[in-house]
This record gives sequence, structure tokens and C-alpha cells, in this order.
Amino acid sequence: MTGAEPAEGARRTDHLFQLDLAETLNEAYAWVARIQVRQFVGILRRMREEHHDAMAMRALYAFALRRPVDELVALAYDFDPRDAVMMMATAALSRPVGEAAELAVRQEVAEKSRAGGDPITASILHDVACQRTAFDVAVFVRVLDERDAAVLAERTVEVFAGPASGRTNLDKALLYTALCDEGCRTQADQLLELTLRAIAETPPGVAGHGEEVADLAGAFQHLSPAGRVLERWVEVRLKASDATKVEETRRLVAKLIARRGEGHDALAAHIGRTTQPRHVVKLCALLVKEEESPGKCALVRSHAAEHKDVQELATLVSYWHKEPALTRTTKDLLDDIVAGSCEPDAAPRSLDELRQLDEWLPLEDAAPECSRLLRHAAAVRVDGRSGGELVALLGRVERSRERTRAGHEAGRLLARAVMGPAADRDRFVQCVSALHGARHAVAVRAACRELSEPSTGAPVDAALVADIAARLYDAGLPKVAWTLLERLLENEQLVTPADVVVVVAGVLALPLPDAELLLRATVGRWSDVGHRDAAVAELRAAGQPEAAEWVIKSLR
Repeated sequence: MTGAEPAEGARRTDHLFQLDLAETLNEAYAWVARIQVRQFVGILRRMREEHHDAMAMRALYAFALRRPVDELVALAYDFDPRDAVMMMATAALSRPVGEAAELAVRQEVAEKSRAGGDPITASILHDVACQRTAFDVAVFVRVLDERDAAVLAERTVEVFAGPASGRTNLDKALLYTALCDEGCRTQADQLLELTLRAIAETPPGVAGHGEEVADLAGAFQHLSPAGRVLERWVEVRLKASDATKVEETRRLVAKLIARRGEGHDALAAHIGRTTQPRHVVKLCALLVKEEESPGKCALVRSHAAEHKDVQELATLVSYWHKEPALTRTTKDLLDDIVAGSCEPDAAPRSLDELRQLDEWLPLEDAAPECSRLLRHAAAVRVDGRSGGELVALLGRVERSRERTRAGHEAGRLLARAVMGPAADRDRFVQCVSALHGARHAVAVRAACRELSEPSTGAPVDAALVADIAARLYDAGLPKVAWTLLERLLENEQLVTPADVVVVVAGVLALPLPDAELLLRATVGRWSDVGHRDAAVAELRAAGQPEAAEWVIKSLR
């Protein structure tokens, strides 16, 4: 191989993998820039026949780097197809990215002009998309676009976004950012759509499918904390004039939200809080019907219910109730709206907002049932309400039967709230006083019953009942205090002898004028003699002999 004999150092195969390979090739393989292609092809063949395989690879590498781009394209079909692909791949990966783009453009033109031969352009795009850095790929796409090769640019993005590329979601977020920086917004949107669609179409049974969108969202959050990339992309797509594109976007977003794991979902929150009511309703219907994900529907619904614009809320309720897949959950939507926010300990909506919403509902063509459901939901939302507010909200429930039902539920929920460890007992008494004064007897009775006999099956808290009774007595409600104590003590299935001692101590401390009558009418009439005798013994042991005698006296 006269004139083409490589230097001794070039015989070492490991040179192919050293960082200074390009410099080594410049020195040892300068001959490839001058040699005729047919002669070069013959030299490659002889190298391989003489077992200089790595030497042949280095020579081909040097040829790809040292020959002009137009020559590579013109000479590619003089090589064995596999050598041609390797040569072009080397040029695409190792030459400046602008030259790589030029190579792809020229090669496509050459392929279109040839009747036969294996296409090489696809391998160039594949190698660039799969192996060059995201910023190189962005420049590659931009140069292609500037050369009126938009189709090649789109194909490059398709390969990059495809599952076979091996690119991570961080890579895709990097490329999206780089494409935007290069002014390639169309290709950036294409990349994001392809990436999201691939995530959405991953079968639910595949491990980790629920974390992919979170991973992508996390990458965007890291690269652009203020950009809200996913959210803004969806927002723009939903505002498109193309109805088909809007519907496709809804279905895509429904799949993404349904496949998202548990925990905070920024996309669901953004959709609920910012998207027009009709889109929210259609999206939630898809979550229920097609994705079978009512929990994610409830998540979006809770965020949508946080809107401050009551007219917008009325529109949401109207659309929601008319959607067959959601009609049964209109009550849940109104419960969320009345709550005001899904944040814990958030204040409920003001009475003025609820009044305005009630007025807007018929104007937004909502069914009359929606107004009735709203008034009920408002009346039974007791957390954060004063007694006066509860009275006002119950007064808005027009039908007598519905007001009775709402009063019963409100009283029960008031009692449950005061059972908590840090509950405000004075507020409970204030609310009961207001309800009693407004003659909402059903609510008052329900509160007393729930305290004395919890419907949740929880054990009765005798100390709490005794304390609440004392507070009611001091608030000028002796009959209500009596009713509460009587309901507790007559329930021998729940009350223990120790509970009796606790209640008696509270009763005597009031002092309750009818304490003796109370004990005789309740504990004294227990049908379980052993249980009653145990209560008497417990009272005596606690230093309450007089109360013990009251119980015994009822037996004579």
C-alpha cells in the first residue's frame, strides 16, 4: 500500500477510542484527502483481508472528516452500502453541526435524483438525534429549517422523541428549551406533543408509567421554574380554532392526568384553576368515562371550584349538571365550591358570594336542582361558620323537608367538629345558641344526639358531654343541657360506670336543680341490674354517696 502506509502508531486499535483520535488521524491518514475513491475502496478491502480491521475503520473515519461535504454525498454510492452508512454517520456525528445539517440536505437531494440505492438520509437523522447533544440537535434542526428542509427537521424531532432513541425526559426537556432558544417553536411544540403522547399511550400495566409525566414535569420545573411549559402548551392548544385539535388535546390531557401517580399534580391544578368551564367539564367527563379515573376527576373538580368569579362558577355548574357522566356528582362540585378552597383550614365562601352564585345559576341556564343543591351544601358546611351564618344559610333552604334534612346534617356535623382534640367548645355553644334562638330545633337535637351517641361508632366522651352541658347551662340553655345529659345517661349500652361518675361531678358542679330527677330517670332505670349496681358502687367509691342514693331510690 505504497503512499497509503499508515504510521506505526496508527496500527494500535485503541487509538480509535482515544480523545486525540482526530489529531492522530490528521497526522497518519492525511493521504485519504488526496486519494481517488476507487483506490481508497480497494485499500479498505485489502486492510480487512489482511486483518487490519481497526485500521480500515480509522481510515474510513478520516475520510469522513477530511473530505468536503459535497464530495461525501457524491462519492457515497461508490462505497459498499454499509461503509457508506458508517462514513455518513461519522461525518454527521463528528463534523460541525452545521456541516452535518448540510450533509443531510444534500444527501436527501441525491437520493431523490437516484432511481436505486439504499437511503442514507434516515441514518444521518437517526445518528444525530440519538447521539449528539440536545443543543447540537437544536442547531441541526434550525439549519435544516433555514434550508427549507422542514420535513427533515420534523423527522429529526420524531426520532429524538421516539422511545427507540434512548433519550430521557430530561433530554427532551433540554431539547425543547434549546429549540425555543433557536427560534424553532414549531418543532419545540412538535417535540412536546410527541413526548406527551408517548407517555399517554404507554399501557397502564407498564412499570413506572405513572411517573413519566412527573419526571418530565420535574425536568421542566428544574430547567424553567417560571416557564410552566406543560401548562402553557395545554392552554394554547385548548384555545385553538381547530375543533379536532382541541378534542385531541382534551383526550391527551385526560390520559396524562389519569396516568399521573398520587400526590400533587401541577397540570391538574393548572387545568382546574385556569381553563374555561366547558373544557373542564369535557375533560372530567373523559376522566370518568374513558379513563375510569373518578379520583382524578375529583382532583380537577376541586381546583376548578376555587374560581373567584361567581359567574364563571355558575357556568361551570350549569355545564357540569348537563353532562350525563357528571350529573350525579353535581352535589360534590357544589360542596367543593362552598368550601372555597381545597387547602386545609381554608375559610368557606362568604354568604354574599353564595347569594350571588345562587342568583347567577338560573341566568346561566342551570337546572333548578342546582340551586337546591347549592343551598343544601351551603347550609351544612359548618366549619368556619358562626351561629348567625348557619341560621342565615338554613333560612335560605326553601322547602320545609329539605330544611329539616339540612338542619339535621348541620347539627350532626357541628357535634363531630367539637369532638376534635383542639376544637373550639365555646364556638359550638354559640352556634347551638343561635340555632336554638332561631327555632331550628332539629339541628339542636341532632347535635345533642351525635354528642351523646356518635353515629361514627366512636366511644362516647363523657367528659366532653359534661363540659358542653355546663357551657350550655351557663349560656342560658338549661333545657338543652338537660336534653344532652339525659340522652347520654339513658344509653346504658354506651355509658360505663366511670362515665356516670364524670357526668355526676359535672352536674353537681353546675349545680343543676333537677340533678336527682335526672339520675333517677336515666341510670336508675337501666334494665341491666348488674350494670346499674356497678354504677352505684362507682359513685360511692368516688365520694358521691348522695348521687348513689338517688339511683337506688328510683328502685323503691
